[in-house]
Amino acid sequence: MRYYKIVVFICYYISISFATAQVKKPDSLQLFFASAKYNITSTHKTQIEQFVKSIKLEEVRQIRIKGYTDFVGNHVYNNKLSKKRAKAVYTYITNNYTFKAIAQQGLGELESNSTDTAFEEGNSKHRKVDIILSYEPPKTVMLSLTRKQRYLNKLPKLSVGEKLRIQYTNFHISTATITKASTEDIEGIAKILKAYPNISVCIEGHVCCGDIEEYETKTPNEENLKLSKARAKSVYDQLIKRGVKPSRLSYIGYGFTRPLDYPESTIEIQKENRRVELKVVRN
Repeated sequence: MRYYKIVVFICYYISISFATAQVKKPDSLQLFFASAKYNITSTHKTQIEQFVKSIKLEEVRQIRIKGYTDFVGNHVYNNKLSKKRAKAVYTYITNNYTFKAIAQQGLGELESNSTDTAFEEGNSKHRKVDIILSYEPPKTVMLSLTRKQRYLNKLPKLSVGEKLRIQYTNFHISTATITKASTEDIEGIAKILKAYPNISVCIEGHVCCGDIEEYETKTPNEENLKLSKARAKSVYDQLIKRGVKPSRLSYIGYGFTRPLDYPESTIEIQKENRRVELKVVRN
């Protein structure tokens, strides 16, 4: 009987190992750019052509195109540059190849470590676009969401490092107190996170209407930093209150150091800059 159990265990282990070995891992390609550049070069075209020849297009289920920059320049400029890089690659690929699902995103500056700032010319490894292929369709969980909550379905599809702006969560003026009208948004986020237990997020808070010095130096003043962090923590607390485990959540405030657009010439721009985002740190 003992011998039979051992044989069964070995067969089970072999079958699991074989099944795991059959799952294809995502393929990826990195395209690097010169400082402040985003146009596709002949070198890029050759790299893409060779890359595509090495895969089976008919088996690819998803392709994600993610643009980045280094730390040189201000946040608004780098955010726009990363989007231009991603769009340039996206345009070239869609004009020359056919994929079932393809998406692009500009993610701005790659996080730098302490040694990166030693180079005034920037970090060439961060001036890039990642092309990531996946052979597995995204896992879908059926959830009952309201019309305003449906945009949150994007969250489980994001890769590590990608962000989703919380669209309907607002605060009372100059405070970290969430308005009652934001309840629907918060409940939707909690519902998504509980349905996808592998996802962990960092809640990032930003404010608008800061001064030019804070924006240019990337050094938040104490008041803006405190408010942005408090707003992120308010969302953090509300999600925990609704059953999301604290180990899956973190929060941070950036003050007015990372506006999406500047100068803030319209109320719409101010509203865009005054935001809370969910950054995927694990999925």
